[in-house]
Amino acid sequence: MQRNKTSHSMPSIALENGLDLRQLCTTGSTLQINEDCDDVSPFEEEREDARNADYIGKPVQSFKSIEKLLTTVDPDGYVKKKVFEEGGGGPLNEDCTVHIAYTGFWENEDVPFDVRKLHKPLVVDLKNSDLLPGLDMAVKSMLVGEVSLFLLSYHVMFGELGVPPRIKPKADCIFYIKLIKSILTPEEGEINFSEPNMFQRVDLQVKKLYSSGLTLYKCHNFMAAIQLFRKSVFMLHKCRLADDTEEDKQEKWLKKLYLNLAICYNRVEQPLKACVACNELNRLNSLWNNKKALFQNAKALRMIGQYDAAEKRLLRAQKISPNKEKDKDLDEEYNLLQKTRNACDQSKLLFKHVHGPSMELISDAFKEEVVALIKNFKENVNLCKLTLPGGLNTVELKYIKDTCIRENLFYSRIEKDYALDKTDEKTGDNKPSEDNEV
Repeated sequence: MQRNKTSHSMPSIALENGLDLRQLCTTGSTLQINEDCDDVSPFEEEREDARNADYIGKPVQSFKSIEKLLTTVDPDGYVKKKVFEEGGGGPLNEDCTVHIAYTGFWENEDVPFDVRKLHKPLVVDLKNSDLLPGLDMAVKSMLVGEVSLFLLSYHVMFGELGVPPRIKPKADCIFYIKLIKSILTPEEGEINFSEPNMFQRVDLQVKKLYSSGLTLYKCHNFMAAIQLFRKSVFMLHKCRLADDTEEDKQEKWLKKLYLNLAICYNRVEQPLKACVACNELNRLNSLWNNKKALFQNAKALRMIGQYDAAEKRLLRAQKISPNKEKDKDLDEEYNLLQKTRNACDQSKLLFKHVHGPSMELISDAFKEEVVALIKNFKENVNLCKLTLPGGLNTVELKYIKDTCIRENLFYSRIEKDYALDKTDEKTGDNKPSEDNEV
């Protein structure tokens, strides 16, 4: 239905039983089948099998029998139409983007050669539609809500050559078209978040960023994927929403993006940021009922030594898992959590510190426990940050800090808590400094 587009940004298209007319031009074209469709791309167009589609219109045995009932659209008489359902609103122009459903038939054939369903319409920017000339003229003659039949001459469709053997030379055709809706086409360039119909443009941009982020993740370029996912989140939060439908779409995107951020942050050992992403999922009511989110949250909490909270999430994930006996990932993470807790239990520090009037002193037992804890922490590959328990006095905290510096570890402040760090998340540096506090 559209002209062949040479731009490298055009998504690849898989042809099945139906014929995708965007691969054609009026002088004929070579058809190629892409058997390598990537189904993870959220903006890849799915082609429908026309023989199984619920389509509008019906076949016509003889075009001449209906020609006298049609009205000519163009001066040359190549496009003729009959309106079945009247539309409304103002006429279309090049500043419009339209959503159309259609069915195309050859003469005396019962099966349509191309179909676009009502629930999955084709979106067309009339300024740069890439439609074949006949379809372009047909759509521009319609009003929103209109359903019409068009008889289209080969002169403005597939040309004199056609595309043998599927399209005969000098092949006229009919199209039933429904113009579902029309919006003002968003301007090109930087998005203005106050412009009308802005969400459609943001939605399209987020789809592209999300798809690119998935590709980067598969290539193990996690930091680059994080940047794209974060940019998408920022755009969605800043986006002005027109109705409940757009709000639902925004929420679905945010749930996907925050989960992907949690996964990526865990892969690059930034568990605090993974926890922030999981907190956002909780705000969206997509944590405690989401096994994948609970699993990522538990991993992040285990990596910062929050063992009880991690265990709570793993137990909940196991409870809601549809395959409780086969979910090896949850079982392995639970076993790893227990092993890590036994090796690096920072709560033991509370049983070694001094209470009362002598609190300015540090006991030998406390010093021994600090040395053992830091040694186990450095050697444990399953921990990248270890949150210290509350209740330690300033002298004890200073002793831990000084020990960290001697052992080439970071000593960080996280809101009201303190933590041991193997790397500085802010700079990515592995060399500690005495003044490092995030």
